[in-house]
Amino acid sequence: MSWITAKGLCQEKIIDPRTGLTKIISVKVKGSGKKAEQEAYKKLEEKISKLSDARILLSNLIEAYKFDQEKSIKASTMRRKSCILNLILEVYGECYVETITAGSVRQKFMASGKSNRTLNMYLREFKTLWRWAYQNDYVKSTEVSDKLKSFADTPEKLRIQDKYLEPNELKTLLDAMDNKRFKLASRFLALSGLRIGELCALTNQDVWSKNIIVNKTYDHLNKIVTSPKTLSSNREVYIQPELRECIKEIQEYAKWQQEVCGYADTNLLLPDPDGGYLCYTTYVIYLRKLGKKILNKSVTPHIFRHTHASYLASKGFDLTAISNRLGHEDSAITKAIYLHRMEEMKEKENKKLDSIRFIV
Repeated sequence: MSWITAKGLCQEKIIDPRTGLTKIISVKVKGSGKKAEQEAYKKLEEKISKLSDARILLSNLIEAYKFDQEKSIKASTMRRKSCILNLILEVYGECYVETITAGSVRQKFMASGKSNRTLNMYLREFKTLWRWAYQNDYVKSTEVSDKLKSFADTPEKLRIQDKYLEPNELKTLLDAMDNKRFKLASRFLALSGLRIGELCALTNQDVWSKNIIVNKTYDHLNKIVTSPKTLSSNREVYIQPELRECIKEIQEYAKWQQEVCGYADTNLLLPDPDGGYLCYTTYVIYLRKLGKKILNKSVTPHIFRHTHASYLASKGFDLTAISNRLGHEDSAITKAIYLHRMEEMKEKENKKLDSIRFIV
């Protein structure tokens, strides 16, 4: 909404489409009276219109998008989103937004040499960016995002099998671990289905009853304890006997570690040797190297969460029960793992039927 100042300036506050920053546009009111004001308002609208039609660089569009998203997205999520957007800019290169076409996006993405799975991740974020640009009048249509189709990827069945560990793979990996802290962390994640950030943030008070109280997570990028990933991530996770045994071992280990390292009591369930939060980066590097060496497979802390879901599915738990325990309302990966396990169970049942003669 525009206004006229005491100094005779007709002004309006806008978001500059070239920078994403708030600025005030002004024109001088010549003369006085209603007619002079109407003329000033007209000139102001023309000035804003010309600014809106100005050529916008892709980098400026991305910065405007980030500026807007930061208001409603958690810092950890925003950091990942920002990283992907920066990589998109690196792959596509600086240009004016008006010159971007679906064909040029596809060609430049393909020329980057990155895997189709990575390119599809870029594509999803780019399409989200473009739709936002359309909704906020930076581009005139959604044609570019509408035309973009996903790149051919590895068959879903093969991808799903890489998302979790079979029971024998889990045991082999745990047996090969020579780091007690990381071994306990891996067992706990596989037995509980918690995210690594949720484990890092746990205190002894969170595990003393029959359930684990999950109401916070540790953001290792921003080094803060914050709310869980989603509203449904606030939950209570039942502690089955095997998990209770693991928790007891973790507490005994943490007490021994404190005595050896001499740090003050932090009350964290599984702290680092300095008493601080479990170091995510060191843990990830350890798992990656060991997984490649022992299983020739990519292993991350999150694979234990998927492994937990897979095991529950194989034991007949329904999707709703699994989702409630993991703390999410909808997960494409969990659903895919569940359906994959159901198919396997159906195949086993069919094989049993093949071996039976009803009429002898």
